[in-house]
Amino acid sequence: MIVYLILVALLSSFFFILKKQEKKNTEEMAQILKSFIDKKFLTNISEDFKNDYEAAINNIIKQDLELDNSIQELREYKKELEVTYNSLLTKSKQLEYSNQVLEQRVASLSNINSLSRTVLSIMELDKIISTILDAYFVLTGAKRISLYLWEGGKLINKRIKGEINFRGELSYPEEILAQFTRKDFKKIYNEMLKGFSITPDEKIIASPLTVKGKELGVIFIIEDKSKLIKSDEETISALTIQVAIAINNAQIYSDLVVKERMSQELEVASRIQKRIIPKKIKRVLGLDVATFFEPAKEIGGDYYDYSLLDEKIFSITIADVSGKGVPAAFLMALGRSVLKTLELQGEQPCCNVRKLNKLIYPDITEDMFITMMHSKYNYDTKMLTYSNAGHNPLIVYNNELQQIETHSVKGVAIGFLDDYSYKQGELKINVGDIVVYYTDGITEAENSKKELFGIDRLKNVILETHHLSSREIKQKLLFEINNFQNGCEQNDDITFVIIKREE
Repeated sequence: MIVYLILVALLSSFFFILKKQEKKNTEEMAQILKSFIDKKFLTNISEDFKNDYEAAINNIIKQDLELDNSIQELREYKKELEVTYNSLLTKSKQLEYSNQVLEQRVASLSNINSLSRTVLSIMELDKIISTILDAYFVLTGAKRISLYLWEGGKLINKRIKGEINFRGELSYPEEILAQFTRKDFKKIYNEMLKGFSITPDEKIIASPLTVKGKELGVIFIIEDKSKLIKSDEETISALTIQVAIAINNAQIYSDLVVKERMSQELEVASRIQKRIIPKKIKRVLGLDVATFFEPAKEIGGDYYDYSLLDEKIFSITIADVSGKGVPAAFLMALGRSVLKTLELQGEQPCCNVRKLNKLIYPDITEDMFITMMHSKYNYDTKMLTYSNAGHNPLIVYNNELQQIETHSVKGVAIGFLDDYSYKQGELKINVGDIVVYYTDGITEAENSKKELFGIDRLKNVILETHHLSSREIKQKLLFEINNFQNGCEQNDDITFVIIKREE
């Protein structure tokens, strides 16, 4: 029993000691945990925990430092993300604005493309101008527009849209205008800007109309400064290009229409002219006859005519109207018709030429005239009676003397003087004699050296071929002219008549 009691007492003491030790350990563990939380190093640690404690506290401090570093990195990363976000947000807004601008430009280009197809299909200048000016008001902020075009050295106002009182126009000699540079034209347009009345809130833009260096004109556009944006300027520039192309095409088309109409008229006139040239004859009243007529252009001012007035009188005429083309051909036809009527009266050549001049003088302009050699051959007398109105002299081969002669009388061209008395000459034509009527298209034919065929070459051809027929002389003369020109362009009508007495 005593032993039991002693054992109980020992056990009680042991448990008490253990409990006291446990309490001490618990307090020490609490201090240790608190030092972990506070990250403070304890020195009064029992030897049983000291090594583990030191390792643990060092590890905690190390991890805490690493955690602080990670947090700092996260904060810096957050700042970078914020900067990146703000940058993306700004770029997004810029992109949205660019997209809007791009959409506006695409829409503008689409409209301009549609407009281009429309105006390029129109060939009437007035309609093109109306369509284009309407487009400026729709596609830009234009308030008022004034369009000018160059026509024959003049800058002419073609259209105004809106209230603009200024209609200034300029004029320059075409030879001076042809030397102007883009800088010169720009200076002209800038000077014209001063004539327009605008308010302080407005701005005026001058848009030159040019195509491949060709100056067509200028468009003046007035807009509000507050509404004028870059896209407007781009649209105005694009529209100006389309305007220039469309106007240039319309002008080219108009020129082509005029040229085509003129070509058709010239073709008709050429056919008429060829019909009024008499049909070729080989022999009449013992004369061997050869003729040639070749205008430099579609139609010419030269003409020859002959007719058998009765059984014994053969009329021969050659003439050269100043100038070329339709006016010359018209005057030629008028002169021929009047002379044909006068010949029916049976008067002498000098009287016919005098009356012809009197009749058509009122209808001839100051810059036009007719030179003419008008003659009649009498079969009975073998006499050639002639009158000259400023024309080239007759070239005559005298078979008896075997030499070349020239025969003429003085007289002014038809159309120079209102009433002029023409002289008359006579020439006996013997068998073998040759008479050549010609215009200056022969003598003034040029070669590449600008040398003229001349009267001497013409005389030499006649002298060398006097033994041939009129037709053969004609062929030889044409050969020599062509050989002399050697491919050079014919610059004047070539007309001649050759007569040779055979019996």
